[in-house]
Amino acid sequence: MNRLWLALRAFWLILTDAEVAVRVESSLVAASKGPDLRVLTVLQRDGRLVDFLQEDIDPFSDDQIGAAVRDIHRGCRKALRDYLTIEPILAGDEGEGVTVPLGFDPASIRLTGDVQGNPPFRGVLKHHGWKVNSVHLPALPGSRDDGSVLAPAEVEVEVR
Repeated sequence: MNRLWLALRAFWLILTDAEVAVRVESSLVAASKGPDLRVLTVLQRDGRLVDFLQEDIDPFSDDQIGAAVRDIHRGCRKALRDYLTIEPILAGDEGEGVTVPLGFDPASIRLTGDVQGNPPFRGVLKHHGWKVNSVHLPALPGSRDDGSVLAPAEVEVEVR
């Protein structure tokens, strides 16, 4: 296909289709060379999780911490639901009996207690675990370094 014609078609699609525009924009953002910290960046942006974890909470009362955690929980929970589809690894309630089959994934199921022999193993579900089924993280603005910026510093410029 003629490159000029392709460029004109792409221009028109970007101009008229917001979804195409978002996909093109994200493909033009240079990929970070550092670790992918987008989940942590979103949790900071929406729930201020890093601010909370970096704070020394010893001087505050339990009531003050509880009040702060409510907002952090709300923001982080919304971010997780907006950008990740998370599901339990094992169905069932904690305390119920479960069978771990032959060929289980040890990264998905951690065995504790008196582990002897070979699967299948019978035991009690202590925690159902979590797995991410889909990720739809936003494209974040590129940075000049290796992508280690979790939240930009904010400076309010004074009126001259």
